[in-house]
Amino acid sequence: MNILDSFFGAGAFQEDAAPAPYVAPLERRDYAAAVPLLKAAMNKEDARAMGLFAALSALGRGVEKNPEDACAWFRQAANRDHVPSQAALGMCLAGGLGAPVDRKEASYWLYRAGKAGNMQAIEVLGALAYKDNSIVGVHFTEDELCKLVMQLRKLVTQNTVAPTVSSQLH
Repeated sequence: MNILDSFFGAGAFQEDAAPAPYVAPLERRDYAAAVPLLKAAMNKEDARAMGLFAALSALGRGVEKNPEDACAWFRQAANRDHVPSQAALGMCLAGGLGAPVDRKEASYWLYRAGKAGNMQAIEVLGALAYKDNSIVGVHFTEDELCKLVMQLRKLVTQNTVAPTVSSQLH
C-alpha cells in the first residue's frame, strides 16, 4: 500500500480509466517527479491534484511538512467537490491540524463526504457527534446522522469496511 492510499484509503488512484500524469510517480513514491506534475495540474484547477498535494504537505513527502498549507489545499479541493479532501478537511478542523479547531465546520465537511460515501468521514463524524452533540442540527439532523452511522455499521458487520474508529460509535 502506498503512502497516499493510507492517507486517503485504499484505491485512491482507481477513479480514472486514463490516470493523470502525476499518478504513476506517486505510486512509485517518486515525489520529486510527482510534485511538479501535481503543481501543473493544480494550476488547471485539478481538485484531486490539490488534495494529493495537500496530503503530501501534511505528511512531508516531497515537500516540507506544513499542516497549514495542507489544510488550505484540502479546503481548495473540498470546495471543488473532491470527496477525500472534504473528509480530510473535516478531520483537520476537528483536530486542529493546520487550522483552529472548528467542530461545526468540521461536521459540515465530514457530513458532505459521508453523504458521498466516504466511510472514514462517517466514522469520524459519529465519534465527533458522540463527544460534542452541539454539532447535530447545524448542518444535518440527528436522523440524517443516524442513517449514515447505521450505513457504516451495516458495512462493518458485512466485513466490507475495516473498522477503525467504529468502536467509538457504539
